[in-house]
Amino acid sequence: MLRGGSWNNNPENCRSANRNNNNRDNRNNNIGFRVVCLVVASALLYQN
Repeated sequence: MLRGGSWNNNPENCRSANRNNNNRDNRNNNIGFRVVCLVVASALLYQN
């Protein structure tokens, strides 16, 4: 079971709730990655 999609997938497969599976004999190397950016609220308050 894979979560999400990759750059070689359809846009609808990019959701984190998307599920994908393959047969046991079917190897899949089409696995992507996600980039996460965490913004701390206190840093935004004191930015000015």
